[in-house]
Amino acid sequence: MILLPEPVQPLVSIVILAYNHLETTKRCIDSLLLHTPMEGNEFILVNNGSSDGTQAYFDSILGARAVHLLENVGPVNGFNAGMNAAQGKYIALISNDMILTADWLPNLLTCIESDSRIGFVSPGANYVSNYQQINLPFHTLEEMQLQAKAYNHSDPRKWEERIRLMPVILFSQTERLREIGGYDSRFYFGEFGDDDISYRYRRAGYKLIFAGDTFIYHHGSVTTGIDQRQHNSLQVSRQIFHDKYGIDSWTEGLPNMQLVEELKARWSPKASVSLLAINCCIGATPLAFKTFLEQQGASEVRLTSLSNQEKYMVDLRTVSERSFYYETVADLKWLLAGEQFDYILFEHGYSEFERSGVSLANYLLPSGHLVTN
Repeated sequence: MILLPEPVQPLVSIVILAYNHLETTKRCIDSLLLHTPMEGNEFILVNNGSSDGTQAYFDSILGARAVHLLENVGPVNGFNAGMNAAQGKYIALISNDMILTADWLPNLLTCIESDSRIGFVSPGANYVSNYQQINLPFHTLEEMQLQAKAYNHSDPRKWEERIRLMPVILFSQTERLREIGGYDSRFYFGEFGDDDISYRYRRAGYKLIFAGDTFIYHHGSVTTGIDQRQHNSLQVSRQIFHDKYGIDSWTEGLPNMQLVEELKARWSPKASVSLLAINCCIGATPLAFKTFLEQQGASEVRLTSLSNQEKYMVDLRTVSERSFYYETVADLKWLLAGEQFDYILFEHGYSEFERSGVSLANYLLPSGHLVTN
Protein backbone atom coordinates (compact mmCIF):
# COMPACT_ATOMS: atom_id res chain seq x y z
CA MET A 1 0.00 0.00 0.00
CA ILE A 2 1.30 3.44 -0.91
CA LEU A 3 0.48 6.09 1.69
CA LEU A 4 0.21 9.57 0.25
CA PRO A 5 1.07 12.49 2.53
CA GLU A 6 -1.82 14.38 4.04
CA PRO A 7 -2.44 17.62 2.13
CA VAL A 8 -1.17 20.57 4.08
CA GLN A 9 -3.59 23.44 4.52
CA PRO A 10 -2.10 26.73 3.33
CA LEU A 11 -1.65 29.30 6.06
CA VAL A 12 -2.92 32.21 3.95
CA SER A 13 -4.99 32.33 0.77
CA ILE A 14 -3.93 35.53 -0.97
CA VAL A 15 -6.62 36.60 -3.44
CA ILE A 16 -5.81 39.19 -6.10
CA LEU A 17 -8.83 40.55 -7.99
CA ALA A 18 -8.34 42.20 -11.38
CA TYR A 19 -10.59 43.70 -14.02
CA ASN A 20 -8.49 44.94 -16.95
CA HIS A 21 -5.69 47.49 -16.24
CA LEU A 22 -3.05 44.86 -17.01
CA GLU A 23 -0.01 47.05 -16.28
CA THR A 24 -1.44 48.00 -12.87
CA THR A 25 -2.10 44.32 -12.19
CA LYS A 26 1.48 43.39 -13.12
CA ARG A 27 2.86 45.93 -10.63
CA CYS A 28 0.62 44.44 -7.96
CA ILE A 29 1.69 40.86 -8.71
CA ASP A 30 5.38 41.81 -8.92
CA SER A 31 5.18 43.38 -5.47
CA LEU A 32 3.28 40.37 -4.15
CA LEU A 33 5.92 37.91 -5.35
CA LEU A 34 8.73 40.12 -4.05
CA HIS A 35 7.35 40.66 -0.56
CA THR A 36 5.33 37.50 0.14
CA PRO A 37 6.60 33.96 0.77
CA MET A 38 4.92 31.49 -1.57
CA GLU A 39 5.85 28.47 0.55
CA GLY A 40 3.04 27.62 2.95
CA ASN A 41 0.62 30.07 1.31
CA GLU A 42 -1.52 29.97 -1.82
CA PHE A 43 -2.05 32.63 -4.47
CA ILE A 44 -5.50 32.86 -6.08
CA LEU A 45 -5.79 35.20 -9.05
CA VAL A 46 -9.36 36.17 -9.93
CA ASN A 47 -9.86 37.53 -13.45
CA ASN A 48 -13.13 39.43 -13.26
CA GLY A 49 -14.10 39.10 -16.93
CA SER A 50 -11.18 41.16 -18.25
CA SER A 51 -10.99 41.90 -21.95
CA ASP A 52 -7.25 42.68 -22.10
CA GLY A 53 -4.40 40.22 -21.57
CA THR A 54 -5.18 39.48 -17.92
CA GLN A 55 -6.28 35.89 -18.54
CA ALA A 56 -3.07 34.89 -20.32
CA TYR A 57 -0.96 36.75 -17.77
CA PHE A 58 -2.60 35.00 -14.81
CA ASP A 59 -2.19 31.62 -16.50
CA SER A 60 1.53 32.32 -16.92
CA ILE A 61 2.21 32.70 -13.19
CA LEU A 62 3.60 29.39 -11.95
CA GLY A 63 2.33 28.15 -8.62
CA ALA A 64 -0.72 30.39 -8.62
CA ARG A 65 -4.31 29.29 -9.13
CA ALA A 66 -6.27 31.34 -11.68
CA VAL A 67 -10.04 31.76 -11.50
CA HIS A 68 -11.47 33.17 -14.72
CA LEU A 69 -14.96 34.68 -14.59
CA LEU A 70 -16.75 34.98 -17.92
CA GLU A 71 -17.93 38.52 -17.24
CA ASN A 72 -17.34 41.35 -14.81
CA VAL A 73 -19.50 40.51 -11.80
CA GLY A 74 -18.36 43.51 -9.76
CA PRO A 75 -15.70 43.59 -7.05
CA VAL A 76 -17.74 42.10 -4.21
CA ASN A 77 -18.82 39.10 -6.26
CA GLY A 78 -15.29 38.75 -7.62
CA PHE A 79 -13.89 38.58 -4.10
CA ASN A 80 -16.59 36.07 -3.15
CA ALA A 81 -15.34 33.85 -6.00
CA GLY A 82 -11.86 34.05 -4.49
CA MET A 83 -13.25 33.26 -1.05
CA ASN A 84 -15.03 30.19 -2.42
CA ALA A 85 -11.76 28.92 -3.90
CA ALA A 86 -9.66 29.60 -0.80
CA GLN A 87 -8.24 26.73 1.25
CA GLY A 88 -6.07 28.68 3.72
CA LYS A 89 -6.66 29.25 7.41
CA TYR A 90 -6.52 32.97 6.68
CA ILE A 91 -7.54 34.95 3.62
CA ALA A 92 -6.27 38.26 2.24
CA LEU A 93 -8.49 40.00 -0.29
CA ILE A 94 -6.48 42.46 -2.40
CA SER A 95 -7.45 44.62 -5.38
CA ASN A 96 -5.07 44.93 -8.32
CA ASP A 97 -4.54 48.64 -7.63
CA MET A 98 -2.50 47.85 -4.50
CA ILE A 99 1.27 47.50 -4.29
CA LEU A 100 2.44 45.23 -1.48
CA THR A 101 5.33 46.23 0.77
CA ALA A 102 7.88 44.62 3.09
CA ASP A 103 6.49 42.65 6.04
CA TRP A 104 2.87 43.32 5.21
CA LEU A 105 1.89 39.70 5.78
CA PRO A 106 3.72 38.93 9.07
CA ASN A 107 2.46 42.23 10.48
CA LEU A 108 -1.18 41.43 9.71
CA LEU A 109 -0.75 37.88 11.01
CA THR A 110 0.71 39.18 14.28
CA CYS A 111 -2.20 41.56 14.66
CA ILE A 112 -5.01 39.11 13.94
CA GLU A 113 -3.49 36.37 16.09
CA SER A 114 -3.23 38.72 19.07
CA ASP A 115 -6.93 38.35 19.92
CA SER A 116 -9.34 35.57 19.01
CA ARG A 117 -12.19 38.10 18.94
CA ILE A 118 -10.80 39.92 15.90
CA GLY A 119 -12.91 39.55 12.77
CA PHE A 120 -10.68 41.24 10.25
CA VAL A 121 -7.76 43.63 10.14
CA SER A 122 -6.65 46.06 7.47
CA PRO A 123 -3.50 48.16 7.02
CA GLY A 124 -3.19 51.83 6.13
CA ALA A 125 -2.31 53.36 2.79
CA ASN A 126 -1.37 56.59 1.07
CA TYR A 127 -4.80 56.89 -0.54
CA VAL A 128 -7.75 55.76 1.58
CA SER A 129 -10.64 57.30 3.51
CA ASN A 130 -11.96 56.57 7.01
CA TYR A 131 -8.89 58.04 8.80
CA GLN A 132 -6.73 55.15 7.58
CA GLN A 133 -4.27 57.24 5.60
CA ILE A 134 -0.56 56.95 6.41
CA ASN A 135 1.62 59.71 4.99
CA LEU A 136 5.14 58.63 4.10
CA PRO A 137 7.57 60.90 2.20
CA PHE A 138 8.38 59.56 -1.28
CA HIS A 139 8.40 60.63 -4.91
CA THR A 140 8.86 57.30 -6.70
CA LEU A 141 7.70 53.75 -6.12
CA GLU A 142 11.28 52.77 -5.30
CA GLU A 143 11.40 55.42 -2.58
CA MET A 144 7.98 54.28 -1.38
CA GLN A 145 9.25 50.72 -0.88
CA LEU A 146 12.23 51.97 1.13
CA GLN A 147 10.02 54.15 3.30
CA ALA A 148 7.53 51.30 3.80
CA LYS A 149 10.30 48.89 4.80
CA ALA A 150 11.47 51.34 7.46
CA TYR A 151 7.91 51.96 8.65
CA ASN A 152 6.42 48.44 8.65
CA HIS A 153 7.43 47.23 12.10
CA SER A 154 4.78 45.44 14.13
CA ASP A 155 3.59 47.79 16.88
CA PRO A 156 0.42 47.06 18.91
CA ARG A 157 0.33 50.73 19.97
CA LYS A 158 -0.71 51.50 16.40
CA TRP A 159 -3.61 49.06 16.35
CA GLU A 160 -7.03 50.68 16.61
CA GLU A 161 -10.44 49.10 17.04
CA ARG A 162 -12.89 50.62 14.58
CA ILE A 163 -16.62 50.71 13.92
CA ARG A 164 -15.94 50.23 10.22
CA LEU A 165 -12.89 49.58 8.07
CA MET A 166 -12.07 50.36 4.48
CA PRO A 167 -10.20 47.17 3.55
CA VAL A 168 -6.99 48.23 1.89
CA ILE A 169 -6.58 44.50 2.43
CA LEU A 170 -9.32 42.49 4.09
CA PHE A 171 -7.40 40.02 6.24
CA SER A 172 -9.51 37.49 8.10
CA GLN A 173 -9.83 33.88 9.10
CA THR A 174 -11.30 32.25 6.00
CA GLU A 175 -14.02 30.40 7.86
CA ARG A 176 -14.94 33.59 9.72
CA LEU A 177 -15.45 35.39 6.40
CA ARG A 178 -17.59 32.51 5.19
CA GLU A 179 -19.48 32.46 8.49
CA ILE A 180 -20.74 35.99 7.94
CA GLY A 181 -21.53 35.20 4.30
CA GLY A 182 -18.77 37.02 2.47
CA TYR A 183 -19.67 40.21 0.68
CA ASP A 184 -23.33 41.09 0.06
CA SER A 185 -23.83 40.82 -3.70
CA ARG A 186 -26.31 43.71 -3.65
CA PHE A 187 -23.36 46.08 -3.40
CA TYR A 188 -22.42 45.26 -6.98
CA PHE A 189 -20.33 48.38 -7.56
CA GLY A 190 -18.29 47.79 -4.42
CA GLU A 191 -19.10 51.04 -2.64
CA PHE A 192 -20.61 50.57 0.83
CA GLY A 193 -19.93 46.85 0.55
CA ASP A 194 -17.03 47.48 2.93
CA ASP A 195 -19.32 49.31 5.35
CA ASP A 196 -21.79 46.45 5.13
CA ILE A 197 -19.24 43.73 5.80
CA SER A 198 -17.86 45.74 8.71
CA TYR A 199 -21.30 45.93 10.30
CA ARG A 200 -21.89 42.21 9.81
CA TYR A 201 -18.56 41.25 11.39
CA ARG A 202 -19.27 43.41 14.43
CA ARG A 203 -22.84 42.23 14.77
CA ALA A 204 -21.55 38.65 14.69
CA GLY A 205 -19.45 39.50 17.77
CA TYR A 206 -16.07 40.27 16.18
CA LYS A 207 -13.78 43.28 16.38
CA LEU A 208 -12.36 45.28 13.49
CA ILE A 209 -8.75 46.40 13.83
CA PHE A 210 -6.94 49.04 11.81
CA ALA A 211 -3.31 47.94 11.64
CA GLY A 212 -1.72 51.38 11.59
CA ASP A 213 1.74 49.82 11.80
CA THR A 214 1.57 48.65 8.17
CA PHE A 215 1.65 50.74 4.99
CA ILE A 216 0.43 49.56 1.58
CA TYR A 217 0.53 51.65 -1.59
CA HIS A 218 -2.82 52.31 -3.26
CA HIS A 219 -3.00 53.73 -6.78
CA GLY A 220 -6.51 54.99 -6.15
CA SER A 221 -9.70 53.43 -7.44
CA VAL A 222 -9.06 52.55 -11.07
CA THR A 223 -12.59 51.38 -11.95
CA THR A 224 -15.08 52.86 -9.45
CA GLY A 225 -14.70 56.37 -10.87
CA ILE A 226 -16.21 55.20 -14.15
CA ASP A 227 -19.18 53.61 -12.35
CA GLN A 228 -19.73 56.78 -10.33
CA ARG A 229 -19.97 58.85 -13.49
CA GLN A 230 -21.99 56.40 -15.56
CA HIS A 231 -24.23 54.77 -12.95
CA ASN A 232 -24.29 57.18 -9.97
CA SER A 233 -22.96 54.15 -8.11
CA LEU A 234 -21.98 56.00 -4.94
CA GLN A 235 -25.48 57.25 -4.19
CA VAL A 236 -27.09 54.02 -5.39
CA SER A 237 -24.93 51.98 -3.03
CA ARG A 238 -25.43 54.44 -0.17
CA GLN A 239 -29.19 54.01 -0.53
CA ILE A 240 -28.89 50.20 -0.58
CA PHE A 241 -26.99 50.39 2.70
CA HIS A 242 -29.58 52.73 4.24
CA ASP A 243 -32.45 50.50 3.11
CA LYS A 244 -30.74 47.51 4.74
CA TYR A 245 -29.81 49.08 8.10
CA GLY A 246 -31.85 52.25 8.47
CA ILE A 247 -28.52 54.03 9.03
CA ASP A 248 -26.53 56.42 6.87
CA SER A 249 -23.00 55.11 7.22
CA TRP A 250 -21.50 58.55 6.48
CA THR A 251 -23.55 60.79 8.76
CA GLU A 252 -24.17 58.26 11.54
CA GLY A 253 -21.20 55.89 11.31
CA LEU A 254 -18.16 58.18 11.28
CA PRO A 255 -16.42 59.54 14.38
CA ASN A 256 -16.56 63.25 15.11
CA MET A 257 -12.82 63.83 15.28
CA GLN A 258 -13.24 67.37 16.61
CA LEU A 259 -14.90 65.94 19.71
CA VAL A 260 -12.26 63.24 19.96
CA GLU A 261 -9.54 65.91 19.91
CA GLU A 262 -11.37 67.87 22.63
CA LEU A 263 -11.45 64.75 24.77
CA LYS A 264 -7.76 64.11 24.12
CA ALA A 265 -6.95 67.66 25.23
CA ARG A 266 -8.54 66.92 28.62
CA TRP A 267 -6.94 63.53 29.01
CA SER A 268 -4.75 62.73 31.98
CA PRO A 269 -3.00 59.39 32.63
CA LYS A 270 -5.11 56.89 34.54
CA ALA A 271 -5.11 53.10 34.59
CA SER A 272 -8.87 52.67 34.91
CA VAL A 273 -11.18 55.02 33.03
CA SER A 274 -14.97 55.26 32.85
CA LEU A 275 -16.61 56.90 29.83
CA LEU A 276 -20.30 57.70 29.40
CA ALA A 277 -21.42 58.34 25.81
CA ILE A 278 -24.87 59.83 25.22
CA ASN A 279 -26.55 59.94 21.80
CA CYS A 280 -23.40 59.09 19.84
CA CYS A 281 -25.24 57.23 17.05
CA ILE A 282 -23.60 53.80 16.61
CA GLY A 283 -20.64 54.68 18.84
CA ALA A 284 -17.85 55.65 16.44
CA THR A 285 -16.79 58.76 18.39
CA PRO A 286 -16.55 57.20 21.88
CA LEU A 287 -14.82 54.13 20.42
CA ALA A 288 -12.17 56.38 18.86
CA PHE A 289 -11.52 58.01 22.26
CA LYS A 290 -11.57 54.65 24.03
CA THR A 291 -8.93 53.37 21.62
CA PHE A 292 -6.81 56.47 22.28
CA LEU A 293 -6.99 55.85 26.05
CA GLU A 294 -5.90 52.24 25.59
CA GLN A 295 -3.01 53.35 23.39
CA GLN A 296 -1.95 55.71 26.16
CA GLY A 297 -1.70 52.83 28.62
CA ALA A 298 -5.12 52.63 30.27
CA SER A 299 -5.53 49.00 31.27
CA GLU A 300 -9.31 49.23 31.67
CA VAL A 301 -11.67 51.54 29.78
CA ARG A 302 -15.35 51.00 30.57
CA LEU A 303 -17.67 52.50 27.95
CA THR A 304 -21.31 52.99 28.85
CA SER A 305 -23.58 54.14 26.01
CA LEU A 306 -27.01 55.73 26.24
CA SER A 307 -29.24 56.42 23.25
CA ASN A 308 -32.79 57.63 22.74
CA GLN A 309 -32.98 55.85 19.37
CA GLU A 310 -33.52 52.13 19.40
CA LYS A 311 -32.05 51.62 15.91
CA TYR A 312 -28.55 52.25 17.29
CA MET A 313 -28.69 49.73 20.12
CA VAL A 314 -27.54 46.66 18.19
CA ASP A 315 -24.34 48.43 17.12
CA LEU A 316 -23.72 50.14 20.45
CA ARG A 317 -23.72 46.72 22.10
CA THR A 318 -20.83 45.67 19.87
CA VAL A 319 -18.46 48.36 21.20
CA SER A 320 -19.76 49.16 24.71
CA GLU A 321 -19.43 47.32 27.98
CA ARG A 322 -22.99 48.49 28.72
CA SER A 323 -25.60 50.14 26.53
CA PHE A 324 -29.04 51.46 27.47
CA TYR A 325 -31.99 52.84 25.58
CA TYR A 326 -33.82 55.72 27.26
CA GLU A 327 -37.14 57.30 26.37
CA THR A 328 -37.06 60.37 28.63
CA VAL A 329 -34.32 62.27 30.47
CA ALA A 330 -35.85 61.10 33.71
CA ASP A 331 -34.77 57.55 32.82
CA LEU A 332 -31.12 58.47 33.46
CA LYS A 333 -31.71 58.53 37.20
CA TRP A 334 -32.52 54.84 37.43
CA LEU A 335 -30.37 53.71 34.51
CA LEU A 336 -27.19 55.21 35.97
CA ALA A 337 -28.18 54.88 39.66
CA GLY A 338 -25.89 57.66 40.84
CA GLU A 339 -22.82 56.35 39.03
CA GLN A 340 -20.10 58.87 38.19
CA PHE A 341 -17.69 58.92 35.25
CA ASP A 342 -14.31 60.28 34.27
CA TYR A 343 -15.65 61.54 30.94
CA ILE A 344 -19.11 62.24 29.58
CA LEU A 345 -19.46 62.67 25.83
CA PHE A 346 -22.78 64.04 24.54
CA GLU A 347 -22.73 64.11 20.75
CA HIS A 348 -26.26 64.86 19.48
CA GLY A 349 -29.14 66.85 21.00
CA TYR A 350 -27.39 68.38 23.99
CA SER A 351 -29.24 71.72 23.77
CA GLU A 352 -32.59 69.94 24.06
CA PHE A 353 -31.24 67.88 26.93
CA GLU A 354 -30.11 71.05 28.73
CA ARG A 355 -33.63 72.44 28.60
CA SER A 356 -34.82 69.44 30.60
CA GLY A 357 -33.09 70.84 33.68
CA VAL A 358 -31.11 67.67 34.39
CA SER A 359 -27.47 68.40 35.20
CA LEU A 360 -24.91 65.93 33.91
CA ALA A 361 -22.46 67.33 36.45
CA ASN A 362 -24.06 64.98 38.97
CA TYR A 363 -22.70 62.07 36.94
CA LEU A 364 -19.12 63.36 36.76
CA LEU A 365 -16.34 62.45 39.14
CA PRO A 366 -14.76 65.51 40.81
CA SER A 367 -11.95 65.48 38.24
CA GLY A 368 -14.24 64.48 35.37
CA HIS A 369 -14.88 66.24 32.06
CA LEU A 370 -18.00 66.87 30.00
CA VAL A 371 -17.61 67.34 26.22
CA THR A 372 -20.59 68.23 24.01
CA ASN A 373 -21.11 68.94 20.35
